[in-house]
Amino acid sequence: MSTSKQALFTPARVTAEGPPTSSPARVVLSVQDVSISYLAHRGRVRAVSQVSFDLRQGESLALIGESGCGKSTLNLGIIRLLPKTGRVDQGKILYTARDGSIVDVLALSDREMRAFRWGECAMIFQAALNSLNPVIRVRDMVYDTAEAHGRHDRARIRNRMLDLFRKVRLDAERVFNAYPHELSGGMRQRVLLALGVLLNPQVVILDEPTTAVDILTQRTILEVLKDLREAMGFSIIFISHDLSIAAEMADTVATMYAGEIVEIGPVNELFYRPRHAYTLGLLQAVPKLSAGAQDLSSIPGSPPDLIEPPSGCKFHPRCPFATERCRHEPPPLIEDAPGHRVACFESERVLAASGPARQSTHRLD
Repeated sequence: MSTSKQALFTPARVTAEGPPTSSPARVVLSVQDVSISYLAHRGRVRAVSQVSFDLRQGESLALIGESGCGKSTLNLGIIRLLPKTGRVDQGKILYTARDGSIVDVLALSDREMRAFRWGECAMIFQAALNSLNPVIRVRDMVYDTAEAHGRHDRARIRNRMLDLFRKVRLDAERVFNAYPHELSGGMRQRVLLALGVLLNPQVVILDEPTTAVDILTQRTILEVLKDLREAMGFSIIFISHDLSIAAEMADTVATMYAGEIVEIGPVNELFYRPRHAYTLGLLQAVPKLSAGAQDLSSIPGSPPDLIEPPSGCKFHPRCPFATERCRHEPPPLIEDAPGHRVACFESERVLAASGPARQSTHRLD
């Protein structure tokens, strides 16, 4: 472990977990009962409410849901890059290092968080052009990133970056010496992917990795992501509004609504056998290529006010399965099938109604 990483894992913030393990099933990131809010004029916006999940080594977790449901806020909270008006109100974010020690991310100092970001957990944002400095060459961004984390051997960093550029199907020498404006949108996105894994993090967070690129470039980016994950073994958390991308890339899918995870499970189980009305509504709203001209299905109503959310289940004003119990009692997130958890009192009725979704949704691979 390098000096910079040794400084990250200080004894005051680490508890021993036992001997190191290379098991692919080990948990690398555990989010436990996390709530995040923003200060607004009317009060605190409860953007994320009591979210819990475990991310395992090599696993790909997709977060799906409408805009404003808390997906990006959750990921910004994980790497502690919330705006000044945001704060983590409760919960724990535990990261398991390669040596088996556990780091409480929320307890790290600012200096330790700088080492954690990119070195252990990298986040790649959707606006590639905004994420790259327009007035310096790509190579200078690479060197700055490496040197900020204690890597000063420029020849070694250059060789590693060129190898990563080749892995993401770029003309390595040309891109390494280019300015961002000299690259296409798809090329810039792949530069960010390569730069994100430069320091070999265990966790990579992707915010809409295929936004604003054409369908062929989307395909290239997805194939590159698969190749990189297979070669390097990192875990992925990614946000997507495109359910077909989630179906292809994810091992596990979590549906978020009004700041909560309302359903989480293996991708095939959740897409073929949804147990929450919101997940079912998202699946039914996907256009079906085989059905010809037809009216698109949509979820009625609008997302709730997160300052004064509705009582009971937050989805009940828009839910066709809602009962009186749903209007007054918030449903707990419980296991409804092996590895499949759902927060819904009427999950069996939703499952019985999900036949059309099972027929129209399929894995793209």
